[in-house]
Amino acid sequence: MNKNRCFDHVLSADYYDAEEALEAVQQYERDTGMRPSAVVPILEMNVHVSVEIARKYGLASVSDACLSTARDKHNMKEAFESAGVPCARHRPYSTLTELRKVARELRFPLVLKPRDFAGNVGTVKVDSEKELDAAFEYCREGLLDIAPIYKFKDGRFQAEEFVESTHEVSVEVLNHGEQRAVIAVTDKAKLPPPYFTEFGQLVPSRETYNQTIRELSIAACEALDIRRGLAHVEILVNDSELNVVEVAARPGGDGIMDLVSRVYGFNPYDLHYGSYLNNFHQIPELPSTPLGVGATVFLKADVGRVEQVNDVENPTDDEVALYPVLKEGAESRPATSYQSRDGVMEFFRPGAGTEDAVDFQREVLTIAAQRSQEVFTVTS
Repeated sequence: MNKNRCFDHVLSADYYDAEEALEAVQQYERDTGMRPSAVVPILEMNVHVSVEIARKYGLASVSDACLSTARDKHNMKEAFESAGVPCARHRPYSTLTELRKVARELRFPLVLKPRDFAGNVGTVKVDSEKELDAAFEYCREGLLDIAPIYKFKDGRFQAEEFVESTHEVSVEVLNHGEQRAVIAVTDKAKLPPPYFTEFGQLVPSRETYNQTIRELSIAACEALDIRRGLAHVEILVNDSELNVVEVAARPGGDGIMDLVSRVYGFNPYDLHYGSYLNNFHQIPELPSTPLGVGATVFLKADVGRVEQVNDVENPTDDEVALYPVLKEGAESRPATSYQSRDGVMEFFRPGAGTEDAVDFQREVLTIAAQRSQEVFTVTS
């Protein structure tokens, strides 16, 4: 049932360290005589690296100004506010003393998060002032847990006013110079507060034909001056009220690009690479009628030690693939961020459409919960 998903060739280097990554590219050039034709960011944590390498070779990239807003949640919100893009009121802070001060300038409930990362690491809802101390420690510990990997500095956090919503969507926007076009809208499945952990994606979204959402997504990219490749826009929906959470200057993760390819029959990475390669002058017309409904759902084992990883005996027709991540002897973490994902499942139902999105997502979430129990034998 599973399929290999690998790059053809990988250079050995720290993808977050621009200097080390550039040296790996230059060494490959010395060894082979080949020079890059484009430097294209795929992950959130290598956007800045792609800019540095592209600059060295005189190739297209997002601008430094775009990088400073797209990689820093405080700068991003400032850019949104200046452009009239609706977003949560916020304040940056470094210490608990500063947090207490900015909390008095905002309205509870609040959401605390690191300024420099994604994947819900350190993100937590705070309902009252008496919860601030514990929430500060949780947010800071989340940052410090990953800081050695990404060389993050302590003390870069943000407090935002909590925004009520019925659901959340993400929008993939293709940017090419002054041209922008929405290529897909995704329904997100998230756990409730206080951690908001993402555990599923579905294409096409129930909001696929919502013109206001599409226009807002483009406006958010314009506000950050994203002029190259795919951008990933996250929006909270509360009836007609919309609120932009954040925008990433790279394609959506969590298998969304695979979903778009399966549902619409074109490869969104071709568009992303094509923009950086200047392969087209005008954004091409793209298929807009879905061939079916696709979803990814993350597996979540019970918290504890994994004693055994089992095969699935009788998958349903909708189950396309299942990839366990945890191995025997590993520890399953609480569901607070992307670090708690224990595997992923992919689903596809041909012939379904946006009218089936909500019911299909409910079905696949139920199946994934069952598979998590079947696949992982855990002792507490």
